[in-house]
Amino acid sequence: MLWYAYHNKQAQVDWGHLGTLAVEGTERKLWGFTFTLGYSRMMMAAAALEQKLGTLLQMHEEAFGQLGGVPEEILYDRMKTVWQEMDERGEVVWNPVFLDFARYWGFTPRLCRPYRAQTKGKVESGVKYVRRNFLCGLQGQEPGCLQDFNAQLRQWVWTVANQRVHGTTHMQVMARWDADQMSLQPLSGKPSYPYVDDELRKVARDAYVAWQGSRYSVPWIYVGKPVWVRGRGGDVEVHYGAERIAVHARAPRKHVIMRNPEHHEGIPLAARQPRKILVHLRQTAPVVEIRPLAAYESAAAGGAR
Repeated sequence: MLWYAYHNKQAQVDWGHLGTLAVEGTERKLWGFTFTLGYSRMMMAAAALEQKLGTLLQMHEEAFGQLGGVPEEILYDRMKTVWQEMDERGEVVWNPVFLDFARYWGFTPRLCRPYRAQTKGKVESGVKYVRRNFLCGLQGQEPGCLQDFNAQLRQWVWTVANQRVHGTTHMQVMARWDADQMSLQPLSGKPSYPYVDDELRKVARDAYVAWQGSRYSVPWIYVGKPVWVRGRGGDVEVHYGAERIAVHARAPRKHVIMRNPEHHEGIPLAARQPRKILVHLRQTAPVVEIRPLAAYESAAAGGAR
């Protein structure tokens, strides 16, 4: 009963490589997204041409809509889109936008422990199942665009994947979906998350981050750390995990340094050293000194004595 209660409130998410799609003569990688409910193994799947955070959030919301609600917990396979690093205490530093998204929809994100296959089996088998079954069934009749691919994938998920008898539970997936639905949090007509695009940057040794052609100071204790930079109205915000560590007025043009002196108070001397001083030479013809003829005659007369 405890096993049922635990897995009945959880879903698992992962990305997987599905192949390539030719777009205007250029081959693009095709990525598959799977969202699997922990108890029933009910699945939602979709494909995209990139793994950006905005796409990931949109796919979450599509899964919530298709499956009828939001689970209490969602487990992730250590994808860098959702987390940045582990801090000194061993706690996860989440992408601040993703963490805000989780709070908006009311779920708790969890990260798979490294090298613990038993904590992430359903995610991996879900992606593998799409490859081995849906993709194999497409041989010779591949769709011509991403929209057609996703339409066929969705139809296959609902008519095949979610109708099968699952190899682990030995029960039909659809038959256990009612129990999962009872524990999902209702959507209640909530609008989509108001996503603002962020960019991941690393804090330089001089305690600045570069963003859109200018540099912005951050507290020096974050030197070497990955941070997220976003433009919000006329400001530029820098976040480390859920914490906003700096805010500046947006630079009026490129190649401007925006500095808060408090960010560099107490900075170790080594961190303030300027960049290496380098010489820039341009090769030209050698310069030959031209002397008057009398100087040579004088030197010759002196040598004859």
